[in-house]
Amino acid sequence: MTNNEITVNDYSSTRLSRARLTLKVDGPYFPMVKFQKLLESFSIILTEIDQEISDTGEVGVEWAITEVQQGSIIMTAEANILDEQVETERPQRIINVFRDSLEELIKEKPQRPLYFNNKALYNLKKFSELIDPNDFADIEFSTENWRFYVTKNIAANVDEITQNFYSIYGSIEGQLVSINIANRQKMGIRSLTDNKIIKCFFPEELFEQAREALGKRVYVFGLIRQYLHGEKINIQVQEMKVFPEKSAASSLSNIINSIRG
Repeated sequence: MTNNEITVNDYSSTRLSRARLTLKVDGPYFPMVKFQKLLESFSIILTEIDQEISDTGEVGVEWAITEVQQGSIIMTAEANILDEQVETERPQRIINVFRDSLEELIKEKPQRPLYFNNKALYNLKKFSELIDPNDFADIEFSTENWRFYVTKNIAANVDEITQNFYSIYGSIEGQLVSINIANRQKMGIRSLTDNKIIKCFFPEELFEQAREALGKRVYVFGLIRQYLHGEKINIQVQEMKVFPEKSAASSLSNIINSIRG
């Protein structure tokens, strides 16, 4: 152990995945309140990503500080799988999503990163807002083969991403063309209005109904997420109905006509 390195946990455990993320802060002054905010946001983002990529929506990884270096503030967090049922690659997937999301948010025209919900984005924005030449001059994240410096423009890009859409309760009609239960339970409905497939997240209790409706025309109602001046992005389904097939509808029409005479 070198003089400028402190080992917090010096034991080996099968639960540690060796997936590691290092946080480094450089600057002339280190207010404790700002550092607390930084750590809190860091923890929230990793937890939100963990839940988003989980099949169950539950946290499967705990992050522990395993190394602290003196001088600048340098801390390494290492993943600790909480349950033997959690897939072993989950920690590395979290790191990959974290890395790719940071890279996306410094682009000239950033898009919403995959598996990055609003809570994660707002906490990532805090990193950018904490940068100040008088104290936290540089904030850096790194792995063995990747290094990233947080920039001020991340805050503006997060604002652009989170403010260009809105949510509203409404309905969608179309053909149910796909069902996927990986990561999150969802189905694809080809809209009758624009012929585009809309991603529909639905609760477990609607699975059997959705399975039986595959290939049929359906109606779904729920919370629609939509671009401010554009297409629908997805819908959190609360209710689903299956329209009768054309032959059944035709028979019903004949019955009504016969009653009318």
